Amino acid sequence: MAATVDHVAPHLYLIVLAPPISGFQNFIGAWLMVGPDAVYLVDVGPAATATQLVEAIAALGVDRLDYICLTHIHIDHAGAVGHIARQFPGTPVVCHPKGTPHLLDPERLWQGTVKTLGETGRAYGPMLPVDPSRIATEEQLASAPFQLLDTPGHSPHHYAIAADGYLFAGEAGGVCLPLPSGGLYLRPATPPRFFLETSLSSIDRIMATRPEGLCYGHFGMQPDGMNMLARHREQLLFWKKTLAVEGMDGDGYINRWVDLLLAADPLLHGFSQLSPDVQVRERVFLSNSVKGFAGYLASLERNDNQTDE
Repeated sequence: MAATVDHVAPHLYLIVLAPPISGFQNFIGAWLMVGPDAVYLVDVGPAATATQLVEAIAALGVDRLDYICLTHIHIDHAGAVGHIARQFPGTPVVCHPKGTPHLLDPERLWQGTVKTLGETGRAYGPMLPVDPSRIATEEQLASAPFQLLDTPGHSPHHYAIAADGYLFAGEAGGVCLPLPSGGLYLRPATPPRFFLETSLSSIDRIMATRPEGLCYGHFGMQPDGMNMLARHREQLLFWKKTLAVEGMDGDGYINRWVDLLLAADPLLHGFSQLSPDVQVRERVFLSNSVKGFAGYLASLERNDNQTDE
């Protein structure tokens, strides 16, 4: 398989990667900014598509990168970083400090990914380590043409990256998929351990930059960044309000909650327009996001019980 390239805006390309996983078409991408002052990647995809990414960059006539940026270290976003760093040996790697140890020694991250995602994790492929000398220094970052925003929520080691009116959101703004009808499917990306207030603060931090184009990790760019972030913020609050009155009884409550949200959340109503294999993928990720909310709501209940004692 080969990557495809979308020229989404002046100087900005979305490299659409094709991992060998059913239902993952048009889902994982790497952003390439070819600006007048700097050329840089934002996210690199999994190790399994590293060759696709290298070939797509070369096909665009790009022979240097000034920065390799990671929004976070989950291996669908960062798995190919060791491969790409070897391909561009002089390029600093930009990563949240909490995630850097996993780039230097990715074994624990790889094992945790396989344990959580099973065959999907294995299909992403194992990471290669990054040499410590390749991690971007404060001096290198001081002259970078972008702003790093600390945006925990989806993960504790998450950056959003602001540059030239664009905001590379990783998964801080959720997952946004275009639909055949022309509408959008917008899903929270809230795996355990999730804390709602942390995510809301991160969204507020992003909105303070007033982004025009919102560049999602999954998937593509939406031109009305402020509106999309506001809709996602309200969606998170809607999930809390909806799920807080539901019981966590029995082994099947996660599936019950997923079904409830698919029926009640208008931003999920496009689920029926997704192809069957994408629906399978999305149901898995919906379940994981609901588990994050379940853990969060359980922690609120524990805190309330402790206060009453």
